[in-house]
This record gives sequence, C-alpha cells and structure tokens, in this order.
Amino acid sequence: MLQITRQTEYAIRGLQDLARRGSDAPVQLKVIAGSCEVSEAFLAKIFQMLAQAGIVKSHRGVKGGFSLGREPGEITLREVVEVCEGGIVLNHCLRKVDACKQSGTCNVSKVWRQAQEALTGALDGTSLADVL
Repeated sequence: MLQITRQTEYAIRGLQDLARRGSDAPVQLKVIAGSCEVSEAFLAKIFQMLAQAGIVKSHRGVKGGFSLGREPGEITLREVVEVCEGGIVLNHCLRKVDACKQSGTCNVSKVWRQAQEALTGALDGTSLADVL
C-alpha cells in the first residue's frame, strides 16, 4: 500500500491550524496539538523538522511557541511531504542515490517517472492556503 505517513498528515493539520489563526503571534504547541487532536510529543518532533526547513518559526520563552515561517500561499504541500517523508520516490529506480541500473532502459521505469511527476506536480501546485 502506497500511503503518506501520519507524520505528514499531522504536519498539515498543524500548519492548517496555525494558518487559520491568521496571526504572526506564536501559538503554544500544546494548543496546536489539542486543536488538531495530535500527540504533543509527536507534533513537537514534526514541528522541529518544519522549523529547520523554514516552514514554521520556533519562538522560545514563556510566550513562545510556533508561527508560520511564510505566508500560507507560499508553502506547498510538496515541501511539507518532502520534509516529513524525506523526499518523494515512488520506486527505487527513481532514486538519485543507488538507483536501479536498468532504470534508463526499463519501460516500467518510465511509467513510475510519469506517476511521480504527476504526484509532485499536484503537490507543488497546492499551497497551504489552498487547503484551508
């Protein structure tokens, strides 16, 4: 079964929650987790990755928390998926590292590439603002 992990699902839920608030003020992680019905510990791990990628900003201190790193229209679902999943590769033949030696001549490889391009195109063409 080809499926996006819960990590990506929860990342998108958390980002939607931040975007709906429409403020640059930091929101505490426990508030976001409660609103999204997600484990605070798991969401903390996810938001650390999103912060490293510049998708969210981390704010320290008593009034700390997280805010969006950019406008919702500038954050694509592809970025979120790539951060959470470590990239998008439908089949081992499409890997940049340790790819299948037959990928250049294999007809099935061409189908995988087309499918991957369609998926990444759809995710690239969909912003956080689009899914609010």
